[in-house]
Amino acid sequence: MKIGFVGVGKQAQCMHIPAYASLPDVELAAVADLDAELGARVAARFAIPRVYASHTEMLRSETLDALVLTLPGLPFVHPVVRDILTTKIPVMMEKPLSYSVDAARRLVDTAETCGTHVRIGFHKRSDPATMYAKALITDFQKTGDFGAMRFVRIHLGAGGNWSSNGYLLALQGKPYDAAKKSVPWPSSEFAGLSAAAEKLFHGINGGLGHQLDLLRHLLGHPYAIQYADRSAVLVAAESETGIPAALECVPYQTPNEWEEYALVAFERAYVKITLPPPLAINRAGTVEVFRNYGNDRTERMSPVFPPRSAMQVQADNFMRSLRGEPTPLCTISEACDAVVLARDLAMKLRP
Repeated sequence: MKIGFVGVGKQAQCMHIPAYASLPDVELAAVADLDAELGARVAARFAIPRVYASHTEMLRSETLDALVLTLPGLPFVHPVVRDILTTKIPVMMEKPLSYSVDAARRLVDTAETCGTHVRIGFHKRSDPATMYAKALITDFQKTGDFGAMRFVRIHLGAGGNWSSNGYLLALQGKPYDAAKKSVPWPSSEFAGLSAAAEKLFHGINGGLGHQLDLLRHLLGHPYAIQYADRSAVLVAAESETGIPAALECVPYQTPNEWEEYALVAFERAYVKITLPPPLAINRAGTVEVFRNYGNDRTERMSPVFPPRSAMQVQADNFMRSLRGEPTPLCTISEACDAVVLARDLAMKLRP
């Protein structure tokens, strides 16, 4: 499978390109970036044969099986993504889907109209711990052996060293200030948001979107935000099936540790996922499973996973999705839901 990369910033260099390079059935065919010098340096580092200054040049010259997009969710990028989606080439793209709810919905419409296979990089879904837990949760729901799902909680306890030095060897390129200024922020797409709320929305969309999506993934259904305290420490939600949920957003700070976990509770069981820093390399999360069989018989267990990171498994999952296999990857419509939730949360906070 011949893969092309659009955007060669630090996320592409340190996470996506190495992950696809590690797969046996993948050929790294080409890269495209506005910074041609950086593109050439990255291509040389990973022995990628061809470099282009734009996605249009690359698509005109290459026959590709899939594209990996690591582009910022900014207005000047939106036309590029829409253009790529019209080619019908399968796409794996970084989150967030786009810079506004309206823009995200336009991308969904384009992908659906063209029939383009698109998956979004909410990579926590692909952590081996999350995949194991999700399969177990689905089994609990199907069999009903431990009662109904009662509650889902996600806790993000600390900023700490979130990158886990994952960007340490990234090559630096030129700033893209001129490109950013070429397409201004369309104020009409943020109607109903104050300037402070709009700023908050962009922060949530770009950062907390991971947790908003993970909550959706674990619930197994869309949900709505019911309450958020003014400091955004506590967010309460409810799924469309009536399951309550909570998101705890950095109630404390630590200097180095990253503390993130999810708890999915059933009447007589729970599954707890503890996740590593987002960019930790060769490191999976952990899972704790509790089962109450009745008659004072209980069981606790913690499986051991191979040392593979969520980003590595996400690349493998994308290739499997191209072969028609089921994967936990986020669809473009689910990614649009995450943008809507980010906006709704910003409006609930009303700064």
